[in-house]
Amino acid sequence: MNPQSFAVTVESTLDDLQNRIEADAPEVECDLVDSVLTLLLPDDGQIIINRQEAAQQIWLACSDGPARFSWQGDAWQDSRTGESLKQAVGRLLSLHLGHPVSLG
Repeated sequence: MNPQSFAVTVESTLDDLQNRIEADAPEVECDLVDSVLTLLLPDDGQIIINRQEAAQQIWLACSDGPARFSWQGDAWQDSRTGESLKQAVGRLLSLHLGHPVSLG
């Protein structure tokens, strides 16, 4: 993926993720600035999702541990577990919020 298409794909992904979180977990405060999506959780936790251009990955950081996602086919997949970005964020939100969150 060339740098321009990578940037566009990441921005679209983060924007879509923010919209899904705001719809499915309104108690989470979302802030998307300069390709960094910050999720402020009611339990005072945070999830930070941002792009890493040199590696052409999306990185996720939270107290539960980091994850790195690479574009594979039509989705961002965790390079260690194979879990998609949406699945990982949904799982983490469910854990922190105490109710199921499915981000599709």
